[in-house]
Amino acid sequence: MEFISPAVIIILGCVTLLLFLQWKNLRGPPCIGGWIPWIGAGFEFGKAPLEFIEKARIKYGPIFTVLAMGTRMTFVTEEEGMNVFLKSKEVNFELAVQNPVYRTASIPKNIFLKLHEKLYVMMKGKMGTFNLYQFTGQLTEELHKQLENLGTHGTMDLNNLVRHLLYPVTVNVLFKKGLFPTNERKIREFHQHFQAYDEGFEYGSQLPERLLRNWSKSKNWLLALFEKNIPDIKTYKSAKDHSQVNISYLRPPLLIISFFKCKEVVWYNLKNRAPRVGVPSVLDLWFPTCGP
Repeated sequence: MEFISPAVIIILGCVTLLLFLQWKNLRGPPCIGGWIPWIGAGFEFGKAPLEFIEKARIKYGPIFTVLAMGTRMTFVTEEEGMNVFLKSKEVNFELAVQNPVYRTASIPKNIFLKLHEKLYVMMKGKMGTFNLYQFTGQLTEELHKQLENLGTHGTMDLNNLVRHLLYPVTVNVLFKKGLFPTNERKIREFHQHFQAYDEGFEYGSQLPERLLRNWSKSKNWLLALFEKNIPDIKTYKSAKDHSQVNISYLRPPLLIISFFKCKEVVWYNLKNRAPRVGVPSVLDLWFPTCGP
């Protein structure tokens, strides 16, 4: 009996837990999971997210939850429900992006919550649509220089051409002229890590780094590059005008920001659309070794 009792207790405990979870799910939207713990519906969802969402909407209704890769994602697919959801006092986008920001930029939670408002004001204010005109002169000048360096003929993959032109322009204008490498080997290295970090950003915002070793390597490489240049970036001033983003009042660690893109990913998930990459990924980094 001494050997049976613990087994019986464990079985009863598991049954009780199962019944409790089922009762809990009855109170919420339909939940789509899988037979593999933590992974859930991750494989099916990852193959074709939009198709998966549409099939789930038809089968379960306008509101449903998907369990995938340890994350609960509740989708609201009707306009009326979306309006109610977005106006709810319970919605907190600051907390919604905190964990993805930590994964993609190693920003501690206490620092992020403390400085979130300043980050948002800086990004929306100084780099918002109404202030982009401040960058046009420098961007145009730098872009012309890059075009001249291309030569008069040749062929190149379109994606690589865009990267080849915009990477140095964006980095040199937003942060510090001359920050982008000029050595051919270092340029290729920068492109490799920059592209890997950008393309893997959405997965990196959801999964532990140990599952994305190549992406993690590229993130840390970029972090090291910018961290090494903190003093120069902080004191850099454009000789022509004051269009340079003034981030000195936020102190060195806030030179590069990831929460902006994370918010974009959250918004697009809420709208049930595929996340886009609009802001250059240089803006997605943080310096983990620096204090606030």
